[in-house]
Amino acid sequence: MQLHDHLTILEGFSPGEIADWTAQAALERQALGKAVAIRRANRHELRRANAQAQLASILPATFTPGESWHVISRGDIDSLSYVRHVLQGVEFIDHLLLSTWCIARNDLEEIRAWLDTGRVDQFDLYAGEIFPSQYGDEYELMTQLCNTYGCRLVIARNHSKVTLMSQPAEGLYIAIESSANVNTNPRIEQSAIHCDQALHAFYLEFFAGIKTIDRATRHAAASPA
Repeated sequence: MQLHDHLTILEGFSPGEIADWTAQAALERQALGKAVAIRRANRHELRRANAQAQLASILPATFTPGESWHVISRGDIDSLSYVRHVLQGVEFIDHLLLSTWCIARNDLEEIRAWLDTGRVDQFDLYAGEIFPSQYGDEYELMTQLCNTYGCRLVIARNHSKVTLMSQPAEGLYIAIESSANVNTNPRIEQSAIHCDQALHAFYLEFFAGIKTIDRATRHAAASPA
């Protein structure tokens, strides 16, 4: 519809009536936006619950040193689901390290809750070089976590997907190798969960040697514990 068509339709109506209709249309668009956001949030929570239920049915509640578990999924299990599963079997973990190309904001929000409640003591994030520029909201939130909880953010030319978890007092050392980034997507992904201290130490030593290329957060990127 061209501009003159709009003008023709509005002929005969007062400026006040037009203003009222415009305001009402704006409110309806705002309400629609909120509904979409709520629907997406509900979908995310449902997907998360389904993933947890699936893992609970195929993985042990706690892991025995020396064992490995391999999972292949059709995009219905995200990488952070494995961390949730491990946390269900322990009171807390001392150290959580995530290496990923990118990470979703809702996943960072969940990690913040774990830090706030003491479920996770130390959190390190190794992200790809696109993270500061293309994931601005997530990058800002992660820098807040660094300032508030002493987390570490390392930006590198990184495409690896590795998760490390440890609780030395209980002899728990988990290394997860996965094709998936720390977000949910509809693709087939494979993951291997290893309860192996030597493999955990191998990856931890490697990541300790990576220097961040992000000047803004360099002060918070000391070597992991």
